[in-house]
Amino acid sequence: MKSKYLHTIPLVLIVWVSFLYRNDIAAQDLDPIIGILQNISVMIFTIMGIWIAYLYPNAILQITQPSKVDAIFSDEDSERVKIIVGVVILSAIVLSLLLIGMVIKPFIIKSFFFSCYPSYIVGLGIFSLLILSYLQLMAIYIVIASNVNFIIDLKNKKNKSDLNKRL
Repeated sequence: MKSKYLHTIPLVLIVWVSFLYRNDIAAQDLDPIIGILQNISVMIFTIMGIWIAYLYPNAILQITQPSKVDAIFSDEDSERVKIIVGVVILSAIVLSLLLIGMVIKPFIIKSFFFSCYPSYIVGLGIFSLLILSYLQLMAIYIVIASNVNFIIDLKNKKNKSDLNKRL
């Protein structure tokens, strides 16, 4: 219940900043943000793809050759694979929305609506990029948290193994 409302604060802040700065920021000022978001998406695809391929090679085989392989995971592994794939999907959505935005940007800039209400369109662009940035930050957080949890799990398993050897 509490975590649902946690995202409300950044959302309100994003709406406020988008409205406040819509007249002060030009469209070209936002180009570096687009490049950063693209690079982060590529980074997340790479890191999480390596994790899936290294830790769960059967998951990759299940995707590429579904009729030949049955991937069987423990509940813990299944949850970890869901998190990893979820992060990749989230980054893919961000990258897809960036692509769509870049494709329609020239048409929007040349439209009648933009010539009449440029500050509202720029405000919507700021809002969109800030929302996508927030989503990417969440993806980065999940990547970091899942890697830290993985290291903690490894350490706990090693400690348990060492304890069993001593007994």
